[in-house]
Amino acid sequence: MRRISRGASAFALLLALGTLAAHPAAASESVGVTGLRAADLTAPLGIDDTTPPLSWQITATGSDVTQTAYEIQAATSADGLRHPDLWDSGRVASADQRVDYKGRRVGSRTQVYWRVRVWTHGGASPWSAPATWSTGLLSAGDWSAKWVGNPGWETAQNTPHPMTIKLSKAQDARYVRLDVTHLEGSTVDPSSADLKLRLELAEMAVVDSTAPGTDLARGATVTASESDDAAGEWKPEYLTDGSASSRRAPYGYRSAEHPTRDVSAHPITLTLDLGQVRHFDQVLLYPRDDTTTQFASTVNWPRDLAIDTGTSADALTQVTRLTYQNPPTALHDQPAALPLFAHDFTVNRRVSAARLYITGVGVYDATLNGEAVSDAVLEPPNTDVRHRLVASTYDVTSLLRQGGNRIGAALGTGTFDVNKTPDDTKRYQKFDAQNGAPRLMAQLEIRYADGSRQTVATDGSWRTTLGPTTFSNWYGGEDYDARRAQPGWDTPGTALTGWDAAQVTGSPVPGARIEGRTAPPIEPVQTLKPVAITEPRSGTYVFDFGVNAAGWPRLRADGPAGTKIQMWPAEKLKSDGTMTQSTFIGPVHDTLTLDGKGPQVWHPRFMYHGFRYLQVTGLTSKPATDDASSIVLRTANDAVGSFSSSNDLINRIHGIIDRAIQSNMYSVLTDCPHREKLGWLEQDNLVFGSVAAGYDVEAYYRKILQDVADAQLPDGMVPDVAPEYAEYSEWDTGYRDDANWGGTLIRAPWLMYRTYGETQTMRAYYPNMRRYLDYLTSKSSGGLLPTGLGDWIALDTTTPREYVGSIAYAQLAGNLADIATVLGERSDAKRYRALADKVGAAVNAKYLDAGAHTYATGSQAADALALQTGIVPQDQHAAVLAHLIASIRAKDDHLTVGEIGLPAVIDVLSAAGRDDVVYDLASQTTAPSYGAQVLSGSTSLGEAWDGMAGNSSQNHFMLGAIDAWFTGHLAGIQQTADSVGYRHLRIAPAAVGDLTHAAGAYRTPYGQVRTDWTKKGDHVDLTVTVPPGSTAEVHVPGSGQVHNVGSGTWTFHS
Repeated sequence: MRRISRGASAFALLLALGTLAAHPAAASESVGVTGLRAADLTAPLGIDDTTPPLSWQITATGSDVTQTAYEIQAATSADGLRHPDLWDSGRVASADQRVDYKGRRVGSRTQVYWRVRVWTHGGASPWSAPATWSTGLLSAGDWSAKWVGNPGWETAQNTPHPMTIKLSKAQDARYVRLDVTHLEGSTVDPSSADLKLRLELAEMAVVDSTAPGTDLARGATVTASESDDAAGEWKPEYLTDGSASSRRAPYGYRSAEHPTRDVSAHPITLTLDLGQVRHFDQVLLYPRDDTTTQFASTVNWPRDLAIDTGTSADALTQVTRLTYQNPPTALHDQPAALPLFAHDFTVNRRVSAARLYITGVGVYDATLNGEAVSDAVLEPPNTDVRHRLVASTYDVTSLLRQGGNRIGAALGTGTFDVNKTPDDTKRYQKFDAQNGAPRLMAQLEIRYADGSRQTVATDGSWRTTLGPTTFSNWYGGEDYDARRAQPGWDTPGTALTGWDAAQVTGSPVPGARIEGRTAPPIEPVQTLKPVAITEPRSGTYVFDFGVNAAGWPRLRADGPAGTKIQMWPAEKLKSDGTMTQSTFIGPVHDTLTLDGKGPQVWHPRFMYHGFRYLQVTGLTSKPATDDASSIVLRTANDAVGSFSSSNDLINRIHGIIDRAIQSNMYSVLTDCPHREKLGWLEQDNLVFGSVAAGYDVEAYYRKILQDVADAQLPDGMVPDVAPEYAEYSEWDTGYRDDANWGGTLIRAPWLMYRTYGETQTMRAYYPNMRRYLDYLTSKSSGGLLPTGLGDWIALDTTTPREYVGSIAYAQLAGNLADIATVLGERSDAKRYRALADKVGAAVNAKYLDAGAHTYATGSQAADALALQTGIVPQDQHAAVLAHLIASIRAKDDHLTVGEIGLPAVIDVLSAAGRDDVVYDLASQTTAPSYGAQVLSGSTSLGEAWDGMAGNSSQNHFMLGAIDAWFTGHLAGIQQTADSVGYRHLRIAPAAVGDLTHAAGAYRTPYGQVRTDWTKKGDHVDLTVTVPPGSTAEVHVPGSGQVHNVGSGTWTFHS
């Protein structure tokens, strides 16, 4: 007999008998309002949005609780809420629990206090506790702070290295001609996705090595065989203007575009008229130094060249011919250490509030009176600084003291200046981004109790020096020399002897906008202690932290001054017990040099690693367990989901996927935390369900999508990586241009709408989405998209790239049609729906094998993608599904798909009611499978199906789509097809295979949903908790029955 119960309520009995009941009496309800958020953040500081969405959740002891009305009050003080001076919405009849602020306009630096009360069928709730949000500095005029840098860094970064061409013998000539016949180090023009080859030079100098320091070509007349001029930026005359760097306009000389690197048929020539005959023996070529290729090469460089000279322009003689010339190995020098900044000020009145507004290029670590200004680390968030810089706001009221105060900041280079590592370190880096010196802009605003204000802002009065961090590279590691440390440098009263005045520099990226934070910061979330310490070789110690995670290795050590301790992070060990960095591509390590003054505790501050093991050499004594730890970092997105089951293997798979997601949840969702640290975009949409099932990423994804929009090119293309620190211009074009990657611009806002019920993200980027789909259309032929990476990382590599790309094209057109419908863009919706149908028809015409009931090559990915897209003709649907299942069974329940086909397989099998097949796939223990990874020792999800067996990354989440199925199907937490934001839940646990129990929880916009079911024999007991404001359609396993219930906790039996 089926039974359903809800406590001891008679209502449950009526429902069990199939009787509908009215809402419970008001006396059974105790309603409250909690979880107040503005801009989808809790008490955000310094946001730019002056009309942010305000949202809340309802708590209730009764059942079937639904909001019928709300009232919002907002004021400039907590006490002011009794008589709101910003907004009183009055009673608004609505079930919405997310509304935009519609009160009085607020300006910069405004702290808003707000509260909510709601009405349900039981009457009005009490007012919620007040919540807050504040605006930051909304316009450039609000900033009195100046950009500052360290003079040593500024000088070094503005003195680029030239290529020195030593002539065969000294010359006495008036004319010097550069003759280029082969180009190298190409880049991609910002206005196009196509390869553009040209010659670019910042400066050309002529010198006499016996009288160094004088450029004989300064101001010389330049005649070019060709030139792509841009007034104020690129002209032949800028080649001899004395500016050897292209980091500031005018940049230098730029040739026309060339279709091939070999330009010998029509050489590019630059002829300098020195004005008179001069004596010289060297010609210096200064490369373009404001950007590099993805492979750390100088852009648009003359590989093969000749130098001709003469006393007459009509009679020049070749004096030097060079081929296969490499550009300078490093465009700029780096000073001996990274900079510190400090400034003293006085507080002599009672402080009411203090806010620090701060941004920088590189990484800053800010303190006030020696204390960190917040828990945030690796600030500011990574963005493409050519477009946007993020300013963070911190409440530092509690850190101020009466009398003397000191504000300090230590700077690192971060992703802004990923310069080549010194030759003696030879450390790995993914790309080279030589953008300049780290800089800082900070503004501390103090409001006193008497109403007066004080501003402390960066300017030339700040002091700076080179600190103890002697090297930092976003990829290669960090070095710290404790002998250089100045204890107390950021606390008042400590002398700053030998410090220099900070250099006021101007904006590091003219034209880049400064915006307030929109997503949570990166913070320490866990500290791992070693589970084992081994000594595989004498003096070599390996710490095992038990799990592969991302963050900082922290070490405590003691020894004589000058003792160098090296720390090598790793994901794997060799057979002899020492570490291997085979999954890193190149060597990565940190170095701690001791000062001999007692035990020291240190960790990197300006970069991070992905690692399970830490190999340490140079210690003067055997370490103890407490001498090392792993500080786990990630973006502080709230954890909102959980899952467990009776199958330990499934639980462990869930665990390694969750660890990989956390390890890559940094300023963007990276692919891996050790090797690339790049925002490859396909995973943002393909694995969205798993990410969102575990973490609240509503605000976080808006930050990511802003990065995507910033990266979009003028022709509409969205590159595969955002922020696009470096361009994948020398590989197959799919590495920069694939619809499954760039399509995140369309898919992610749609998924956010479905998950969170908000439309602002779709609306904000709708013009960008249209441009992107237009771009894909321009690249298509006959309705098919011929380029792309295909089903990346697939074991079955036969699925055609054109097929995979065209499926993505059809899906994106359908997604945009749905988005246009929601936004009320009816004509667009009709057009995009027609496009989706057209592409689907083209795919069917070329790739459907109706006789074999399969697509393309008959791969699992091909069948699944067609079924997922909905293009399979009705009379073929069942047969194609059967072909897919047969393919899986023929592989002994193993997958052959890559990351594109994987979510499609899971989706179509679940939609067809074949969760049993998905479970068989998920619970496999032999390779290729998730279970094989777990049993091989993986503690985070790997990049490839072979797991620990290969040298691929051991901390990738791109294959993590199965985790959403654990919560959505094994635990059974879904929403109905017509629901958004989980207002109408679909609870449908899959009691499949040998599974006897599963439980899950997920915090929807309305509150916590919980399920817990146990199977005994043929009977299932299911408990479901539905949050107020939601309803649920409950499918009880094994009963065939569906129950519609409101909020509350319900128990079902079958």
